[in-house]
Amino acid sequence: MNIFNEIGALAMSTRLQRLADQFRKDGVLIYKANDIDFEPKWFPVIYALNLRSPLSILELSEEIGYAHPSTISLLKELEKEGLIASFKDEQDERKRLIKLTEKAEILVGRMKPVWEKMKKIAEEITDTANNLLIAMDETEYQLKKETFLARYQRLMQNEIDADIRIVDYTPEYARAFYDLNYAWISETYEVEPEDEKILSNPEKYYLEEGGAILVALYQNEPVGTCALKRRSNAIVEMSKMTVSKTMRGRKIGELLGKAIIAKARDIGATRIILNSNKKGSAAGINLYRKLGFIEVPLAVPEYKRADIKMELELK
Repeated sequence: MNIFNEIGALAMSTRLQRLADQFRKDGVLIYKANDIDFEPKWFPVIYALNLRSPLSILELSEEIGYAHPSTISLLKELEKEGLIASFKDEQDERKRLIKLTEKAEILVGRMKPVWEKMKKIAEEITDTANNLLIAMDETEYQLKKETFLARYQRLMQNEIDADIRIVDYTPEYARAFYDLNYAWISETYEVEPEDEKILSNPEKYYLEEGGAILVALYQNEPVGTCALKRRSNAIVEMSKMTVSKTMRGRKIGELLGKAIIAKARDIGATRIILNSNKKGSAAGINLYRKLGFIEVPLAVPEYKRADIKMELELK
């Protein structure tokens, strides 16, 4: 038993590739033994067109379960070999249909008896307590429900969510509030005097006037912030929403956004307003829309970079 047999599911792709290579290698030898010039990789297309012809490229891709570019690559190769031909669909001239050539049909006639024997051998190999064909059907079904990548991302997000806490600001987070916000502002914009004033004394600007500041912690380290400035008894302005560059794309901003909306309700606000920049903060604006904010006319902004105003009515 080698290392890939020992590590189990982690080596699934490697072991499947190894199996496929063995089947493919022996398949080539079987075709040669029968004096048939045929590449095993051509099989899905030739077999599908033999059963259902003609097919459009999209229909063929769906039949064989290949991505569109992979299907096109195979078709180019088969066309060069003179095994397929394409022609315009009479009912839709934008669509091209694919069919087998006479050369391919003759070849298929010679291969059918070989395929029958190969099928019997494959069934013999997989006729075990843990039938490989059944396992493949089950695995393909699981991947159709949710891809390998999507499952990985979900697992990562679950781990991140478990390690994330949204907490109220305390003086110990003053340095982090300054650094995180200075980093994202200077990344895209000019840091304006108003920024420096707020970042240097967030307690005075936000908390003393009845606002709030939230801090996102990942494994107890500050990775994001969001703040509310009291504009009136009913209205608060959301600002200084940022997430550390290394932690973006992990839905921390969404967690902060939902938490700051809940905080606005807690402190008695009935409306949240914000100013942003359409180009430099495009991802943020998409998040605000997702959270329910709508665009409203922009008055004279405090910052030169602001070119969009949004608001959310709290119900």
